[in-house]
Amino acid sequence: MCGIAGILSKSQSNSTIPNLLSILSNLINRGKDGTGIGYFDCHHKMVIRKKEIAAPQFSENYNEKNVDCNIAIGHVRLPTIGEISEFNSHPLLDCSGNIAVIHNGTIKNYSPIKNELSKKGHNFRGTVDSEVLPHLIEEYYDKTNDFEKAIQKSVKRMEGYFTFSVISNYEPEKVYLYRHHFPLVVLKDDDQTYFSSERKPLAQLLQKRFRVKHLKKDELAILSND
Repeated sequence: MCGIAGILSKSQSNSTIPNLLSILSNLINRGKDGTGIGYFDCHHKMVIRKKEIAAPQFSENYNEKNVDCNIAIGHVRLPTIGEISEFNSHPLLDCSGNIAVIHNGTIKNYSPIKNELSKKGHNFRGTVDSEVLPHLIEEYYDKTNDFEKAIQKSVKRMEGYFTFSVISNYEPEKVYLYRHHFPLVVLKDDDQTYFSSERKPLAQLLQKRFRVKHLKKDELAILSND
């Protein structure tokens, strides 16, 4: 079991990263062997930071908290496949570094998918099952030039239990969410959208009322900050 979370705002804010780190620290029950975040900087380029440590320690040592951004995603890891390491921590990237995925669950058929993609030239650097997902999306995006279709095709290839979120340099104003098995809750008002594996860490952070949506099984949601 792992934990995923994210924040989207209509405007750039230096509170986005601190708020995300607070949520991740409150998801420590879902994993403390790796923490990572991904966000878009003021130039709309994706930035990834991760470490094989628990979220509270990651937050305490993180020195870029005042960065202005309006989209950020994060992950806490409890390993099931793959050793504890910085690279196996999420977000995980494709070959180009343009697609980042945070994933909760197990991809049971990751080994044959990994072998297939390796033969096609994909470069895998870690040992975690989740790494096949950004590479699958990359493979189908290169063929379709349609990010939503690439995710849908990737999901059809995977066996197991999973929930994940994706951001990319191709669409820096969007966050894609997919729930196959594990819960994912979205809280939204006119200015901000939050999502998390659990509602409680969001309730601990937020003081006002939000519209609440629980993703249904096999639902793909596309969040935008516009």
